[in-house]
Amino acid sequence: MPFKLSMLALFAGSFAPVSFAADEPSLPKSAVFEELVVSEFRQTPATDVNTSLTQLNEGEIEEFSLQHFEELVQLVPNMNYSGEGSRARYFQIRGIGELEQYEGAPNPSVGFIIDDIDLSGIGGIATTFDLQQVDVLRGPQGTRFGASALAGMVYAQSAAPSKQLGINAQGLLGSDGQTGIGAALGGSLTDNLQGRISAQRFSADGFRDNLYLSRDDTNSRDELSLRGKLAWQFAGDWELALSTLYADFHNGYDAWAIDNGNNTYSDNPGDDAQKTSAASVKLTGSIAPAVDFVSITSYAASDIVFSYDADWGNNGGYWGGYVYDYFSRTDRDRSSATQEFRLLSSEDGRIWGGSTEWLVGLHGRKLYENSNSSLTGFYDDSVDGPGAYCPDGCYEKTNLKSDYDSASVAVFGKLDSALSQRWRLSVGLRFERWEADYKDIFSDYIYAPGMPSSNAFKPRENMWGGDLTLSYKLTDTSNLYGLISRGYKAGGFNVNLARNLVPGQQQTAADIPYDSEHLLNYELGYKGLWLGGRLSADVSLFYMDRKDMQIKSGAQITPGDPDSFVFVTSNGKGSSYGLETTVAWQFTDGWQVFGTLGLLQSKVEEYKFTPQEVLIGREFAYAPPYTFSIGTSYRSQQGWFGRLDVLGKGDFYYDYSHNRKAKAYQLVNLKLGKEWQRLAIYAWGRNIFDQEFYTRGFYFGNEPPAFPETLYTKFGDPRTYGMTVNYSF
Repeated sequence: MPFKLSMLALFAGSFAPVSFAADEPSLPKSAVFEELVVSEFRQTPATDVNTSLTQLNEGEIEEFSLQHFEELVQLVPNMNYSGEGSRARYFQIRGIGELEQYEGAPNPSVGFIIDDIDLSGIGGIATTFDLQQVDVLRGPQGTRFGASALAGMVYAQSAAPSKQLGINAQGLLGSDGQTGIGAALGGSLTDNLQGRISAQRFSADGFRDNLYLSRDDTNSRDELSLRGKLAWQFAGDWELALSTLYADFHNGYDAWAIDNGNNTYSDNPGDDAQKTSAASVKLTGSIAPAVDFVSITSYAASDIVFSYDADWGNNGGYWGGYVYDYFSRTDRDRSSATQEFRLLSSEDGRIWGGSTEWLVGLHGRKLYENSNSSLTGFYDDSVDGPGAYCPDGCYEKTNLKSDYDSASVAVFGKLDSALSQRWRLSVGLRFERWEADYKDIFSDYIYAPGMPSSNAFKPRENMWGGDLTLSYKLTDTSNLYGLISRGYKAGGFNVNLARNLVPGQQQTAADIPYDSEHLLNYELGYKGLWLGGRLSADVSLFYMDRKDMQIKSGAQITPGDPDSFVFVTSNGKGSSYGLETTVAWQFTDGWQVFGTLGLLQSKVEEYKFTPQEVLIGREFAYAPPYTFSIGTSYRSQQGWFGRLDVLGKGDFYYDYSHNRKAKAYQLVNLKLGKEWQRLAIYAWGRNIFDQEFYTRGFYFGNEPPAFPETLYTKFGDPRTYGMTVNYSF
């Protein structure tokens, strides 16, 4: 994109997606602006939520997304995701978040909750069919979510049961073998009991062709999602809400090529699979005229498989005269349970002359994960003659079995006080006790078959976070605020380092554990509605100071062995500042314009180790200097619909292990259709100009015999197109 057009896009990117009440009652839900944020302690109008927030309602989700939450990330300022796997599960907000599979302690920086079920770190099953609302809160959410929300929180809610009978069905056909079918049914079961169930299946061949196996489905997607909800009003104002979730994703993973091309050559493609069964129960009601009670219980069990052809090639002549064949597989069995109790003041329970709402709560979480990782391989370079490194063949067979068990208990409270008719002060605080037990056994069956090594760690930490907010009500629909918030994230340990320490390394045994991270966020913001709700804007300016910043970098310690990496997380220091804004304008009854703009400047200020290139002074990984979306939509009285989106992102570093970057890019999506009272038919195209962009990059040696360090990249989805049919009543 030429420079002038890029600047125009950035300027126009201060327009953001939001929906407004339309004149025609037959228009879809996207024309209705829903202003409730369920991820707060209390349901709160969006203009009164004093933190940087992107809120997407059901209509916006249906209009923009095709299948998965990773598509919605493009509408969130200063949010990114790592393409590690078939679906995005590692998210970054303001350049903070994990990039790849963790080892040891699974401590995410970005929380991910669906229907009060904590799926942080494993949110790759987040499909968008029958979603009612998604809230993305940026910046630390220490009071509300604790250690799982250092950078922010994604809170998704599926469609709630209603008293009116309703059915929604959807069919989808698209390029690369995309097919999808889904249905949702809801309504009253009795006068006081409502229910809703939904089911959806999506499949695609993937856009990679494996030339060696003559297959076009080695990077396929096969995704099944089932959801169920019950809402029971059983006594006075008491209500019990039950949510269930079952997801079965069995996706292929064959996304990397030695030549960085569109085709793959592997002889043993991998899998990216996850089965999750989960449920939550939310109980609410009044226990006294002045006190309301909330209890939230959740449980989730997941079986996760992640495997890949580690050499990305085959022995059918691909490597010339060399024999080179490696395969990696990790199986995880994970379960988590949470329990939260809250006591909240009702309207009659406000203190200090009725000026102040109060809340106190207790939260407990238990997480267990069993992991089994194996690597097998064979290398023979006898073709090199006397100079061969493995003339008789070098075998590799290792296995790592680990058990991780953690528990945390937190107490929290919040006061929200009206200082005057316009001024308001809010104070929140959370204390958390976190304990974990980790042990593993590492076996090298070839080089040390009788001597497995093991590690055991028992970290214990006390952590705290909170927020202090002063806000000023300009009008009934506009608000200014200033915020100071503190977030935290538990520490951990370097398992790979523990078993690979050798004399002469820069790292020592003292570097195996690393400390918890703390983040101070300073924010100024504005939110408002004008013109009877036809014009909406919010903007926030922030500065973040990261203490004991957890930085994960790696190095290939054995030349010629592509799997001899030691990943080391250590503490450093960093800071960032930026802007996030959303604006939308319904300038006629049928036309809307909208967009988002995120600006981000980040810097690593201190770091204990020096990897291949110096990190000091450079930006965070996955922290592009700008993100934007610009769009417009039109609905006629006759039901014709069109939507155009331009989405952009600046260049960003792939990792902390090297200084290679993903290039800036812009994508264009288009959707056209005809809507009737119950039926809608759409034709859509995504990335319609087939822009080449990348979601992950590695820099290491993977090509025999010299194994030179090379940048290997993973593509984002190319141009796709298709048709969707919706039917509802």
